[in-house]
Amino acid sequence: MALRQLKQAGVFPLRALAVWLLMSLAVMGLLGAYQYTSDLSDLSERTRSMEMLLAERLAQHDAHLSGLGAVVRMSPDEPSPSIQGLAENIITRYPRITDIATISIGSGTVRAVSYGRAMGPEIIDLQPILDLTGLEKTGDTSARPATTPHAYEIFKLVAPKRLLRLRIDTDALLDMGDEGAQYSSMLSLNHTVLFEKNGGTDALLTASNTLDTSNHSQPLHLMVSRGFRLNELCPPQLAFPLLAGLAAITWLIMRYRHASRERQSQERRAMLFEQEAKLAQAGRVNAIGEMASGIAHELAQPIAAILSQSQAAKRALAIKRPDILESAIDANIRDARRAGDILSRMRAYVSGAPARIEEISLTEAITDALRLVEADLAQRGIALAVTMSDNVGTGHVDVISFQQVLHNLVRNAADAVADRQNPNITVDVLRQGNEVLIVVADNGPGIEPSSLDRIFDPFFTTKTEGMGLGLPLSARLLEKMNGSIEACNDGGARFTIHLPTGMLP
Repeated sequence: MALRQLKQAGVFPLRALAVWLLMSLAVMGLLGAYQYTSDLSDLSERTRSMEMLLAERLAQHDAHLSGLGAVVRMSPDEPSPSIQGLAENIITRYPRITDIATISIGSGTVRAVSYGRAMGPEIIDLQPILDLTGLEKTGDTSARPATTPHAYEIFKLVAPKRLLRLRIDTDALLDMGDEGAQYSSMLSLNHTVLFEKNGGTDALLTASNTLDTSNHSQPLHLMVSRGFRLNELCPPQLAFPLLAGLAAITWLIMRYRHASRERQSQERRAMLFEQEAKLAQAGRVNAIGEMASGIAHELAQPIAAILSQSQAAKRALAIKRPDILESAIDANIRDARRAGDILSRMRAYVSGAPARIEEISLTEAITDALRLVEADLAQRGIALAVTMSDNVGTGHVDVISFQQVLHNLVRNAADAVADRQNPNITVDVLRQGNEVLIVVADNGPGIEPSSLDRIFDPFFTTKTEGMGLGLPLSARLLEKMNGSIEACNDGGARFTIHLPTGMLP
């Protein structure tokens, strides 16, 4: 009942919700794709900025190596005040350069002099084994990961057996001065990670750019990546208004679609009702044709009586007997009214008047309906027994449709018992609670058990000349009156009509 009320109100929450969700997903997907593309552009821009910064700083390292190398070559004796002064100046201005040292390789010894410290140069004895790969001739440079984390060292052969070394802090090397919390970066040298910064682990998507520096003395590899969180791809300040707007659009679309479908449904129902009315009228006309001989016989009686009484009136007029004349005229009036009643019932039965539900006496409606078939049944030798309870009362029915259903059941029963000895049809009317039961039974062969569940289906028939529309139409007409019909076998076929009752008479 609640769902029916929702449909009648034009509200389909589940369907509207599904449409809204699909539209929301599509719009959120487009918004996320746009934001993702925009952020990819930002990632590319940041990568270019880091590449330019890195190239500039690596070039500075090469320049420092060249300047220091010239001073070292002019200072054969160490520690040298000239080297110390220049080294202090470089380390002060470029904090990422944490150590400047010269390395002298002697016979079985390796000595380093560390410059740039405030307390002065420091002499350090190194391991006698030193990797000089890539440093074969004067001026060659080579970069290698440092033994300390987050640093690498640049070596330059400034003179035979004499090296210059710069130690670079990679944390300071990649410091761009901005937060960039959503970006991750990793710097490596010879497949050794020198620096790694993680921009977050709760990202929904990740995109990255990689590049190799063009500096031959410091062949660093840089990877810059960016994580995309859901609230970044679909910002709440944009998503919520969009979802609200989509909800309103979805509601309007669903309302329009429902109104359109309801209008089409009403048009189809109107067409169906019109076709049913035409079919019902055709059935009634056909029934009158089948009952024509019986009706003619019923009309013949009052017409013959009128003829006989008119002749008697003529004789009474000739012999001047006003009493006989008056009696004959009164009899003619009664028989004319009787014939008129028969014709009125026929005209009402076959008329195409629209259905009109009204409260009527069911006893009178059933009696009038059976009068039209009594003569036909009597002519065919079929006995009709009618039993009615005293408390049948009234019902809200359309008289014509109700009588058509009753005629259809009685005609079917008459066809079923046509070949039987002592054929008979019974009509029992009784009140049971808040409904009236009208039972039409016959002593025919009954209904095939396999057909019981299908006899109310349109176009299903067991008759050779039937169309299979009588019983389905009867069931449909009763539904319009809040009634129903059922069938079973009880010696013969037995049909029971259920109708809600009105007030007691």
